[in-house]
Amino acid sequence: MDMDHIETPDYFPELSRKVRDLINRVRDALFRVDSQLCLRLMAECSALQTETRKAEADCNANLLVGMTDAEDRLQLVRCAQRCSRLGRIVHQALQIVQNVHEIADQIEPSDIEAFKPIYLMAEVELQDAVLSILRDDERLAYGVRSKDEELDQMYAKEMERIFHNTSSAMFYNFHTGTSLLFILRAIERIGDHAKELAIPSFYLLTAGGRSVGEKRCAI
Repeated sequence: MDMDHIETPDYFPELSRKVRDLINRVRDALFRVDSQLCLRLMAECSALQTETRKAEADCNANLLVGMTDAEDRLQLVRCAQRCSRLGRIVHQALQIVQNVHEIADQIEPSDIEAFKPIYLMAEVELQDAVLSILRDDERLAYGVRSKDEELDQMYAKEMERIFHNTSSAMFYNFHTGTSLLFILRAIERIGDHAKELAIPSFYLLTAGGRSVGEKRCAI
């Protein structure tokens, strides 16, 4: 048995599937303003957060074993980072359903209809980020960055509208408007985390993990 080589499970495919499924159901809860579904999803978010943390901890624990195989260490570092990023996406999903639940009796689906293009763009970012990793597709990974730039523009425009409608008290009281802004911000952060999942900003790796050198990446 080669003690320098340790077989470690790849948590990413299954965890990413669960996270994408969660984000899909959060969309249903959000745009239907479904308070009961939000309650169920809060519990699911908490459970999935625990799962991502455990996977990240397992990867980090294996790093402490002291293996000398560089490829194994690289795989574990990458796995830990990806599990952490998926956990952050789940946290944003939790922020969405918590805020929807809080103001469900104060808003109608029409109040958040304008969020739909932004949410769908964030979903596409996440899908492309995951696929870029599973398929080792560098071009798809960098396409996520372009989508995130578009999402940021959409987010800024919608945030300005919500802020105006809240500050002028034309449509929303302060509590409702603030919750809507939190929801909108959480959607935008899902896109940000998807981008970081596809292209980590601290150093560059290809989607398949072949190191191209440790360098800053201004994205």
